[in-house]
Amino acid sequence: MRSTISQSQYLFLAEATAWRYRACGRYAHGFVLGKLKHDPVYRALLALPCWTEPGLIVDLGCGHGIIPALLATAAALNLLPGGRVLVPGVWGLERDPAAAAAARSALAGAGDVVVGDVRIAVVPRCRVVLLIDLLYHLDPVAQQELLHKVHDVLDPGGSLIIREADAGAGWRFGMTWLAEWLRNLGRGTPFRRRHYRRSDEWMKLLEGLGFHVESQSMSEGTPFANDLLIATKTG
Repeated sequence: MRSTISQSQYLFLAEATAWRYRACGRYAHGFVLGKLKHDPVYRALLALPCWTEPGLIVDLGCGHGIIPALLATAAALNLLPGGRVLVPGVWGLERDPAAAAAARSALAGAGDVVVGDVRIAVVPRCRVVLLIDLLYHLDPVAQQELLHKVHDVLDPGGSLIIREADAGAGWRFGMTWLAEWLRNLGRGTPFRRRHYRRSDEWMKLLEGLGFHVESQSMSEGTPFANDLLIATKTG
């Protein structure tokens, strides 16, 4: 599944989205621009059909709010696939107060971002839930508890969108593991535990909860082993 906008249009959209972070300083602006240009997940997300359906979009562990800011910018510039207009509101949850503040600044009233822990936060009823690079930070029990909670708050037919590393992807997973370890080393937490699963294990878990799941590789142009799981609540 690919975005229908051209490469030049996407690069313009990336620049326009990153510009929202100019008040947050050079680091935030450069970080967001780099993510949008080099991480394939953002362009892939634009192609999904769920953004215009009625209901709230919830981004758990939203970080700097890049996805909500990208969607808001695409809607403003009429660059969502098919020229659609973004209808739903956005609610983000982020544990880091500084990142949450940057997200609120970038959204400029186009969504609400609160500080909290996904393990204990009350998640509102919604149409779409995003879990991008989040679940591996939780232990296996907490992973399952969060997925149960998400299933409970999703509207019937709603979408749960997950991006996680595939622990069964050989050397590519090794590169993913190493990159994350180096990132944690830079933060002073090299021994922080991470809990990965194979993509087929994620799919089996989600199907057991009552989701229909489709998988899409997010490794194109990178040495990493990431998959996008699009889970639709069936009941």
